[in-house]
Amino acid sequence: MKRKIFLILSFSHFLILSFSHFLILPASAQNVLTLPQCLDLARQHNRTLQNAALEIEMATEQRKEAFTKYFPDLQANLLAFRAFDEMVNGDGTIPQEVAAISPSLASYVGAPFAYSEFNRAYSAAIALTQPLYAGGRIMAGNRLAKIGQEAALLQLRMKEKDVLQKVTECYWQVASVKYNLQTIAAAEKQLGAVCGLVENYVKAGVTTRNDLLKVQLRQQELASNRLKLENAEHVLLLLLAQQIGRVGKPIDIDVASLEAQDPATVLVSTDEAVARREEMALMMKQVEAGQWQVKLERGKYMPTVAVGLMGYNAGLGGLSDNVKKYMDTNMTNGLVFGTLSVPIMSWWGGRHAIRRTQMKLQQARNDAADVREQLAVDVESAWSNLTEAYKQIDIARASVRSAEENLRMSTDQYRAGTETLSDLLDAETLNRQARSQLSDALATYQVKLADYLRKTR
Repeated sequence: MKRKIFLILSFSHFLILSFSHFLILPASAQNVLTLPQCLDLARQHNRTLQNAALEIEMATEQRKEAFTKYFPDLQANLLAFRAFDEMVNGDGTIPQEVAAISPSLASYVGAPFAYSEFNRAYSAAIALTQPLYAGGRIMAGNRLAKIGQEAALLQLRMKEKDVLQKVTECYWQVASVKYNLQTIAAAEKQLGAVCGLVENYVKAGVTTRNDLLKVQLRQQELASNRLKLENAEHVLLLLLAQQIGRVGKPIDIDVASLEAQDPATVLVSTDEAVARREEMALMMKQVEAGQWQVKLERGKYMPTVAVGLMGYNAGLGGLSDNVKKYMDTNMTNGLVFGTLSVPIMSWWGGRHAIRRTQMKLQQARNDAADVREQLAVDVESAWSNLTEAYKQIDIARASVRSAEENLRMSTDQYRAGTETLSDLLDAETLNRQARSQLSDALATYQVKLADYLRKTR
């Protein structure tokens, strides 16, 4: 019997080892993400960034379209019709002038006639036109298309930074909630110990049941706060999943110990930071585009020169045999041509249109100067917020040390009977609030640090 049991256990152990590589880890273990992983997922799956990438592709196609204007334009035309009635009809006598055209027609002079001819025709033509000069409009259009492509790239970088900042903020909000849950767990443990102590005092007749009810009410308050935090954690994780393209998949974050680095290690001069900003580069692109818009508008009122080659074939139908003797009903030919178009009266209204685009260019320059000043204020504000958040951490840590010492002393004094339960519960509340403020300050610092790096890198 013992041998059979040994064989069964050995075989079971063999099966577990053989199929262990097929075991699937729980979803919570598979979807615990760090902040860098969340940022990478956002770059790959965020729909805002996907749309921005499509904007770049559209700008690229527009630039390719503008480039085709440098090459010849090939057009083909086909015209065909059939009339309900003949287009040429009448009667009379053949005039004397016919004999002058051909002596063989002299015998027909004075003869009566009645005819009805020509009720259908077709014409097919193909033309190749090469613009030689269009007032600089082709070059301006290509340059504007290139600027549009470069602007789309800058907008993608701006949107990427904004999306990553939102992901970072959401991530640290989840982290802050998790730290607060840990604080509540520690407080629940502390209150559990107090509750046990009070129960012993009640049994010993040292205190009344009223004190026990106070502790239980505080425990219920903590339970309510825990529910609120757990719900907030759930909602924030859903929001984070939506931002990184993991909707419908359970995720969690890896909460590591928070450390705040000295802001001086990431300090960048304001002028250097402003020069790096995509917003500033985008405004300069708008100024450059305004300059080319002026050239494009001026080009509308400049002469246009083009050369081309055309071939055609035309045929007439419905003619009588007599007419066909003296007229070719099918014609094929080709020609080389050149065109010169000079707008004259258009300059009357055109000069106002040019002045309007010049005013828009000046507006773009004014906007660029204004944005430069606003970005400088934005960078300085981000630095002030970062340094403030760093100092708040020191204050919060000092508060935690004071609150912990206050709680320790209150606990000892309550055990010794020199302090009331209300004072002990107040000390526990202050300790919990101090720890919560510290976790919030650490998370806020990480958000402010990411914001400063976004605005200076």
